Amino acid sequence: LVATAGHSSESKNVAMWDTLLPQKKALIAAFQCHEQGASSIVFAPQHQLLISAGKKGDVCILDVRQRTIRHRFIAHESPVKCLAIDPAEEFFVTGAADGDIKVWGLTIHQLLYSFPGEHARSSFFKHIGQGVTQLHVDGAARLFSCGADGSMKVRQLPERELTVHSLY
Repeated sequence: LVATAGHSSESKNVAMWDTLLPQKKALIAAFQCHEQGASSIVFAPQHQLLISAGKKGDVCILDVRQRTIRHRFIAHESPVKCLAIDPAEEFFVTGAADGDIKVWGLTIHQLLYSFPGEHARSSFFKHIGQGVTQLHVDGAARLFSCGADGSMKVRQLPERELTVHSLY
């Protein structure tokens, strides 16, 4: 299976494809997850979940086996530019155009940590840039992020609790 995210004329912006089927039958599921299209997608193989992010700051969690939308919520006030999932699939991370990074519980659908303005770039006159451009979480719970501000940052994520933390 292959999953794609984007924008279509039919508002189906997350799709699953079976590459072994003939071309006309390859599309096996399509979802209308995001109003203005999907900007990023990541797969959680242990849970068989697809996580997609939208251009209006929304996140959609899809069950691959059931081919249904499991959960949908607003994660950011600006477009979500990138996603990452930790190797243990306990949490996933969203990075937005305004430079904010947020860490979410995968199965509990709750905000765990918030890093406001982590990759914000501004000039004297106006806000410039695309915020967070790339995210990665390694097995040691280190969060690597790149931004349009030209920086790459590494954060050691703290022990997980079920409360929201803003870390500066």
